[in-house]
Amino acid sequence: MADDSSQAIITFEPDGKAITAAQGERLLDVATRADVAIPSECGGQGTCGRCEVILHDGVAWDVQAEEQVAAGPGTPLRVLACQTTVVGDLRVEVPTAPRRRGLVVLTAAPLPDRVQQTFLEAEPPAALARRCRVSLSLPSKTDSLPDLSRLARALEASCAGPARFDISLPVLRKLPGLLRANDFSLDVTVADAGTHHHIAELGPPSQGGTVGAAVDLGTSTVVVYLIDLHEQTGIAIEASHNAQRRYGDDVISRIAWAEEHPQGTATLQQVALDTINGLIERAAASQGMQTSDIIAVTCAGNTTMMNYFLGIPAGPVRKTPHVPPAGAAPVYSAQTIGVEVAPYAPVYVSPAIAGFVGGDISAGILATGMAMSEETSVLVDLGTNGEVVVGNRDWMVCASCSAGPAFEGVGIRDATFAVRGAVQGYDYDAQTDTATVATIEDAPPVGICGSGMIEALASLVENEVIDRAGQIQMDFPSDRVRETDEETEVVLIRQGEAGAERDICLRQPDIENLIRSKAAVYAGLSILLRNLGLTTDDVQHIYLAGGFGNSLKVERAVAIGMLPDLPLERIHFVGNSSLAGASLALLSRRARDELVRIAEATTYQELAVEAAFADEFIASMFLPHTDISRFPSVVA
Repeated sequence: MADDSSQAIITFEPDGKAITAAQGERLLDVATRADVAIPSECGGQGTCGRCEVILHDGVAWDVQAEEQVAAGPGTPLRVLACQTTVVGDLRVEVPTAPRRRGLVVLTAAPLPDRVQQTFLEAEPPAALARRCRVSLSLPSKTDSLPDLSRLARALEASCAGPARFDISLPVLRKLPGLLRANDFSLDVTVADAGTHHHIAELGPPSQGGTVGAAVDLGTSTVVVYLIDLHEQTGIAIEASHNAQRRYGDDVISRIAWAEEHPQGTATLQQVALDTINGLIERAAASQGMQTSDIIAVTCAGNTTMMNYFLGIPAGPVRKTPHVPPAGAAPVYSAQTIGVEVAPYAPVYVSPAIAGFVGGDISAGILATGMAMSEETSVLVDLGTNGEVVVGNRDWMVCASCSAGPAFEGVGIRDATFAVRGAVQGYDYDAQTDTATVATIEDAPPVGICGSGMIEALASLVENEVIDRAGQIQMDFPSDRVRETDEETEVVLIRQGEAGAERDICLRQPDIENLIRSKAAVYAGLSILLRNLGLTTDDVQHIYLAGGFGNSLKVERAVAIGMLPDLPLERIHFVGNSSLAGASLALLSRRARDELVRIAEATTYQELAVEAAFADEFIASMFLPHTDISRFPSVVA
């Protein structure tokens, strides 16, 4: 035991991290402090079972059973980390640790030409912040203009054009001394405040670059992209899992957790900031930069994530009518929010459309250019929630499909994120009972990610391992189909196949979760089109955003009924469209204005209250659909 009888040493394996914990503290909270990732879809309510860990060599308290439990050599004990508290020293094995390693960054697809030309080439793009070198005329008896007016005149002439300026008092206080110490030549950091320019910082002439950071704050993952604001080129990118997942894998669980804890909102904000700041530090270090060299930040994410990023309680999003506390927020300084870059750096948040359609979707609409086109297009974002947008330059309608995060691995036992060794392509041949597997970086399989799940589902139904309702066929002539003490399952990859260290399976509940998710997306799109008097034939482009790269065979997504059966050339993968939109907002004032227009002009439809949606959802709970005539290419 530790010297202090009220303290214990908890060691987490396989990381080997040891941390001091107080008696009565939950193992899930101890793991959080130790930066050990343990999944918890329910936010620690004890209902999802995902935070199961294995106790070795020690005692603990079972909250649900209200009794002390013990583990010793040769007698490990499985418990829920959220329902187990510290009694004494303990060694804890986290069996899900391999899910969290080596995240591969999914970037955005190249911008369409019209988007590139409109926002970055047609006119001076006006980044969110710029560092301008100005040389002021010297005061004289015939030119006695005050220092601040003299600076504004120089800025108008050199980098900002005609505009109003404001300046904070601390910065203004530095102006007289800096001017006279540097022969009236300065580097001035100017932030775009929308209606005017803000003189954010003054300094002597230097050789420092102008770098900004675009952030995609996703429910599951976070990406930071450093961009040279002058050259309009990316220079570094980093990604990690969103550490908020320890409080729930979806936004509803996190809101519930925050409302149940007095400092819940502050905690979720700090955890998000810790994740973002850590990525910024890594990205800057990779370029030999200081984080203080970053002079502007843009951030896109769903409505809940953005409110927590700003430290605003997101409780109203959870309750009908799901009104967001803040849809479009003013530009604040990094210091005010807690982003660890230059303290004066402006931070712009992509505006939300509705409570369940956030700034990540506004950013995606911007990046695809669909709001600029005469053609009717669809954006499908298969993130943790699932959103669908239909429209063109004259009108936009959107909905949240409540698809659930199954394709991000939530509720799927052998799922993994896009890490090295994740199965991203899968094909089964019933004739030879063999599986063809494609993994990230061609490494041995460690689990299956979103694109792999889609392809596996399509392959299993094609080979009649499962029927059109998704039911595993127990009479299928292969030992890949088996029944364990827990569930019926299909062994996608046997231990040893493609170098796998263990069997990788889809259980019957996994298949049902995936079908529910794809059904919600298809039903949402179908009902939106129906409400607009359109059919899929009227759709010229479908943009698929989310954790899917070009490795996904689009015909497989059609085969399971996730996407409508359109000519394949109309379906485009756009990768991380949220990050693409945030990057545009960092570089272009016109893009920032367009984001506001998109958010204000897009109409949100609440599908959950429509009986037609429930009917379409049930009809979509087949592979591909109960109405097989909608999928002629699958029948063929």
